[in-house]
Amino acid sequence: MRRKLSRREIDRLENLLILLLVCLALFLIHRTGMFQSVTEQGSGTGDESLFAGVQDTALSRGTPVRLMVQNGTGRYGVQYDQTTVNRLYHDGLNDLLTQSLDTMASPQASSREAWERAVSQGSSWVYYDFLYNVSFTSQSSRGEGEARSFLITARNGRADALYYYNEETGDYYMAQLREASLVLPALLEDLVPNGGQFAFENSSLADTLAPYMMLLPQPPLCPVYTGANPLDDWDTADQEALLEALDFNPRASAVYEAVDGTVIQEGSDTLRIQKNGKITFHAAESGQARFQALSAREKDLQIKAEEILDGVTAGHLGEGTMFCQSIETQEDGSVALVFCYLLNGTQVQLWEEGWSARFLFEGSDCTAFSVCLREYTLTERSQQALPERQAAAAAVAMGQTGKELQLCYLDNGTTPEIAADWTVRERT
Repeated sequence: MRRKLSRREIDRLENLLILLLVCLALFLIHRTGMFQSVTEQGSGTGDESLFAGVQDTALSRGTPVRLMVQNGTGRYGVQYDQTTVNRLYHDGLNDLLTQSLDTMASPQASSREAWERAVSQGSSWVYYDFLYNVSFTSQSSRGEGEARSFLITARNGRADALYYYNEETGDYYMAQLREASLVLPALLEDLVPNGGQFAFENSSLADTLAPYMMLLPQPPLCPVYTGANPLDDWDTADQEALLEALDFNPRASAVYEAVDGTVIQEGSDTLRIQKNGKITFHAAESGQARFQALSAREKDLQIKAEEILDGVTAGHLGEGTMFCQSIETQEDGSVALVFCYLLNGTQVQLWEEGWSARFLFEGSDCTAFSVCLREYTLTERSQQALPERQAAAAAVAMGQTGKELQLCYLDNGTTPEIAADWTVRERT
């Protein structure tokens, strides 16, 4: 008969296992260069569009990248699989969220603890993670707000409360739902539980990872992509199409070649088509603005930025989409909008900047923009990500305890293929 291990012996074995994981993590860090902060390199979807953008609903700026559902049989989670996320979102979860926002009472300040109680004690709920803050309006409470993640709880199949978290401020809110007939989509009961959970529910990782990092039993299997500069194959027709999309008149424009590419100047407006894939615009300091939003409201600025992106990127993104990462007011009062590429719901860190496009507005006028064009193609290969437990051990070894880890494609513009690796997500 085997001798039963004592508590002290078990603790020693656990400590030895943790030490081995840390050693393995440090080895992987050295080999792969993992855990570069997502935000330290740069400033910090609708299926019909080339980018995930403003919608004519209560909610703007794209679709979620993660979903978690608690139903009558258990817990189902999905992430790093945008096809499945989009299917669930557009088959009922989109309507559930927008109707909840439209019918919520005035929101009240809440707390992380209240949110965690709703998750752990609730028998039925839906969680949405949009990666970055999205803006919303509520018809019933006549209010506007921003949040990265939302939690809708239900009783007896009817939605009764909405929780949301603003990542930029770190604030939690909760609102009761006024619409008694708002029911959860029937498709939720058909989801087969897969053991999804949040980090705060996992006793061995609760103190190591951010509380709402989603954990699934198997590490993500991530597609591998190729990235290319579409300007390498541009011809005269492509350039003419771009000028037409941006309302430049070829007959009234001066076109000349520079060391880094082609320069088009009309009046004092300057457009540069650079050989490295960047397209930049600088407006005249005075006179009528070429690109003008409906108003200086953030939503209208984003709509105008995405209209410009449509013209610049049409037909040149491949598998990529664009997502509005942030809208920030600068010290001089101008407003900067930053966009990033997404591949399969996973952010792309592009070159040194990190972002894929940046727009600058003064009032409602767009005074400058820069777009980094990359065309992504799906390969037949996939790569299994490192298990979260090992990734967490590596983060702790780097002094990054309690941080959110997320997969990210690192595209430096020189490697023919790009794969996803774990990175530390800093709060924006």
